[in-house]
Amino acid sequence: MSASSSVATIGVVTFADCGEKKHDMKVLRVNAGVPLREALEHASHLLYYAKVLSLEAAMDTGGEHYAFASHYLGEMGKAIVDDINQALLPDGPDSQ
Repeated sequence: MSASSSVATIGVVTFADCGEKKHDMKVLRVNAGVPLREALEHASHLLYYAKVLSLEAAMDTGGEHYAFASHYLGEMGKAIVDDINQALLPDGPDSQ
């Protein structure tokens, strides 16, 4: 078994700001225990569609309605990558 096959998400990264100050609370968290390969595959899909929608938002007149979808997809993809990064850190995870 390779080292990468034992790496999984640890569930410390949260995302989707809410609350009165919009940074008080997070609505969502990456689930712990997702294997590295599957987590990165999902992050890749999320970031691909964020890229597609952000280009539509930039190029299409009236495309601003794509902007928030792109933003949320990018935020989800980043959360997965950040959670895996925390799992790979030699000093262990830092809560966010």
